[in-house]
Amino acid sequence: MPPLTYKRFIRSKNFALLILVLASFMGSIDASIVNIALPTISKFFNAGITKVQWVATIYGLGIVALLPLGSKLGNKYGQNKITALGYFLFGLGSLLCAASGSLLMLVISRLVQAAGSAMLFSLAQGVVASIFNGSKRGAALGMIGSSVALGNILGPSLGGFLLDTFGWESIFLINLPVAAFGAYYAYEVLPSLKRKRLGTINGVSLVYFIIASVCWIASFAMAETAGWRSPHIIIMLCAAVVFATLLYRHETASKHPLVNISLYSNKVFAYGNTALVLIFMSMSINAVLIPFYLQDVYQLSALKTGMLILFYSLALVVVSPVCGRLSGKYGSRWLTVGGCGLTIAGMAWYMHLGTEYHEYQIIIGQIIMGVGNGMFQSPNNNSIMSAVPRRFYNDAGALNSLARNIGMATGIALTVNVFEFLRGFFITRGFGGDMAFMKGYHYTLISGILLASGAMVLSYIGKAGQKRLE
Repeated sequence: MPPLTYKRFIRSKNFALLILVLASFMGSIDASIVNIALPTISKFFNAGITKVQWVATIYGLGIVALLPLGSKLGNKYGQNKITALGYFLFGLGSLLCAASGSLLMLVISRLVQAAGSAMLFSLAQGVVASIFNGSKRGAALGMIGSSVALGNILGPSLGGFLLDTFGWESIFLINLPVAAFGAYYAYEVLPSLKRKRLGTINGVSLVYFIIASVCWIASFAMAETAGWRSPHIIIMLCAAVVFATLLYRHETASKHPLVNISLYSNKVFAYGNTALVLIFMSMSINAVLIPFYLQDVYQLSALKTGMLILFYSLALVVVSPVCGRLSGKYGSRWLTVGGCGLTIAGMAWYMHLGTEYHEYQIIIGQIIMGVGNGMFQSPNNNSIMSAVPRRFYNDAGALNSLARNIGMATGIALTVNVFEFLRGFFITRGFGGDMAFMKGYHYTLISGILLASGAMVLSYIGKAGQKRLE
C-alpha cells in the first residue's frame, strides 16, 4: 500500500467529508453561540429584545429564502464552486459582523452569513451521496449529523468563554480561519460535476418563494413593535398567503419546479415536516429566552449560562443516535410522540422557575428537553426519508432542512412577540422588572406547550400506515 502523502490525503473521500463536516459544524456552533450572545449584544447596542432578536431572525429568514436556490446552483455550476462560495460568503459575513458599528449593520451582515449557510446546508447531503455509496454513505451522513450536535454542545460553553474574555466580536472572528480553509479546499477537492438540466432555475417560482417566506417571517418579527392590526403587517401577511398560493400553482404546472411539492402527497412526509416546523417553533422559545432569564434575572455570567445550557445538547447527542436506531427497528411513531411529550414536560418544569436561583432546576429542565428533542428528531427524520423513493432523497433532505429553518425563524419572531406583550402586560399591572420577566416567560411557555402538543398529534396520526412513495 503506497504511503499516505499530503496530495493523496487531500484528494481522498475522507478529506472531502471533512470539508462538509466543517461546514455543518461551523453553522451549528455559530447559531448556538449567537443565542448565548444576544443579551451581551443587547446591552452593547443599548437595544431591547425586540430589536436584538433580528440578529437571530434575519439569519433564519435568509436561510429559508435562499435554501432552494443552493442545490440548483450546485447542479448548474458544480458542487465544489457553490460550496466554496458558501464558505466565502459565510466568512465575509462573519468579518462584517465583527466590524459592525451599529445593530443595523450587524443584522445586514448576518444576512450575508445566511446566504453562505443556505448554500452549504442545501448541498451537504447531495455531495455526500455523490461521493459515498452503500453503508459508507449512511456513516458519512451520520458524521454530518454528529458534527451538528457537536457544534450545539461546544457552542454555549465556547461562546460564554469568548464573550467574557474577548467580547461579542470574537464569536464571529473565530469563523474566519475555518471559512478560508473550507472555501479553498472545497473548490479543490469536491466534485465539479454539473447537471445543468437539474440546475434549471425557475425564476418565477424563486421570486414567489422569496416574497412569501420573507413576508411571512418578517411580519411576525415586526408585529411586536407595529402591532398585529398595523396596515403593513396585515398587507405582509396577506402577501405571504397570496404568493404562497401563486407558488403552489406555478410549481405544480412547471417542468422545472423549484421545490418538489409532489412529496407532500404522502401523509407521512407531509405530517412529519409539519410536526418538525411546530417542534422547532416550540423549542425556539426556550432557546431565545433562557439566556436572558439566566443573565438578567439570575445575574449569571455568559460562561456560566453556556455551561448550564450545555446539558441540553449533551442529552440530545446521547439520545438522538440511539433513538434513530430504535426507530429503524420498531418504528418512529411512539418515539416521536414521546419526544414531544418530554418537550412539553420540560416546559412545564420551567414554568416553576422563580426569581431565586436553583442550579438543579435549570439542569433538569435542559436534560428533559434535550432528551425530548433527541427522541423526536432522529425518528422523525428517519420516517420522512423512508416515505420517499431513493431518487428524491436530495429533494426530501432540502425540504426537511427548510421545515427546520422555517420553524426556528418563525419561532424566534413569535417568541419575542408573545413574551414582550406579556411582560408589558404584567408591568402595567404593577409587577417589578424581574417579576414581570418571570411571569412573561412562564406564560410564553404555554404557547410552546401548545405547539409541541400539535406536533405530538401529527406524529401520532402521521406515522400510522407508513409506506414508501413509488
